[in-house]
Parts: sequence; C-alpha cells; structure tokens
Amino acid sequence: MAKPTQSEVIIPRDDFYNKIGKDYENAFSHDPGLRKIVERFLALCPVKACILDCGCGTGKPVSYMVAETGRPLHGIDFSQTMVQLSRQQVPQGNFEHCNMLDYSPPSPDYFGGIIAMLSLFELSRPELELMAGNFFKWIQPGGYLLIGTFGAEDCGTQSELYHSDGHCASGIVFTFMAQKVSITVFTKSGWNKLLEVAGFEIIHTEMDRFAPSAEAVCDEEPHYFVIARKAL
Repeated sequence: MAKPTQSEVIIPRDDFYNKIGKDYENAFSHDPGLRKIVERFLALCPVKACILDCGCGTGKPVSYMVAETGRPLHGIDFSQTMVQLSRQQVPQGNFEHCNMLDYSPPSPDYFGGIIAMLSLFELSRPELELMAGNFFKWIQPGGYLLIGTFGAEDCGTQSELYHSDGHCASGIVFTFMAQKVSITVFTKSGWNKLLEVAGFEIIHTEMDRFAPSAEAVCDEEPHYFVIARKAL
C-alpha cells in the first residue's frame, strides 16, 4: 500500500462514520465471507443467548442476522448516525450510542456471545488489550466471541511499523471509503495470543479477502476471523 503524506491520513472517529452512514452499508453488507463466519458463530451460541454487536454500524448485516434468529440483541456504536440506522433497520434489537471503551453491561458475564466485526481498527494497542479483557468479563462461561479484523502481515506492513515484540503494528495506512486511515492491528498469531492471554480458548480461525464495491474507493481487505470461547 502506498504511503501518503501524514496530513492526508486520519484515525477515523465518530464524525467520520456519521458522514459515511448508509454508504458504508452499501459498500460492505454484501460480503459473503463475513456472512458465512457470522452464521458459523451463531450456530455455536445457545438459541436464547443475548448477543452484543460491539461496533454495530448500520445494523446490517451482523445485527440483522442475529435478530433474524430470534436471539436478544444489544448493539453499541460511537457514531450516532450508525445507531440511528441500526434502530431503523433492526427494530427487534436494542441499540445504544456508546464508545466501546466506556461501555459497561448490566452485569458481569451478561452476554452469551459478542461480535466485534471490523470495529477495532481505531483502537491503540493498550485499548485493544483492554477490550480483550472486557470481552472476557462480559461473556458468560461457555460463551463465544467473534472478532473480524486484519492480520498485520497481510497489510503490506513496513517493518518499522511493528512493535518491538513483532506481534502488533501501528500506523498502517489503508484506504477506506475514499479516505486514507491509520490503523493498529496484531499479526494473526498476535490476535490469537491476545485472546488467549485474556483467558479465551481459540476455537476457529480463517482468512477471507474481500473487495468492496468500486464506488466505495477502498483497498481490498484481508479479513482475519477468530472465534474464541470462554471456558465453563
């Protein structure tokens, strides 16, 4: 990936997602690999498990797929526009305007499953480590976590962007919705280690490359999916 001047690069915040709104859904909701992994995850979760969609976006496809199964659904997102779209498109769910870093569930071990689908890129490494621990606290024993992300080694990452331990890289520049953005991601083995250190057992991993629609002006995305379980 070509590296533009730093002035062209942003870490996307809520105002960015407020602007792209429904255009984001149009570019990404048709992703067959994403739908396949969500179906696999839901097949593992009990039929009455309450599911958290952490970074729910417009509600489609993830929250919509969960709600279609009849499971209780709670979604959070730091973009007010995204939350409003989710409420309109998935009326069966409960959606909250909230930064995941500030979120607290009604009680510990509240959720039977948590999905964080392509919603962790804006976080720093310490914040990612914090969220891994939070996910573990928020999930019931025997519950499942699904993360959709990238592996740093699949992003054409320059060697100087890797942290000293080689497990994570920051400042990776990626084109997303016609904007150069800076992201932090672990390597694939780094993601696995992050979740294992938090207490999870890795159940399943897979790679899937996805090309958004040309109108979206996005780089091809090297998706890395991880399903992990909290032991009983």
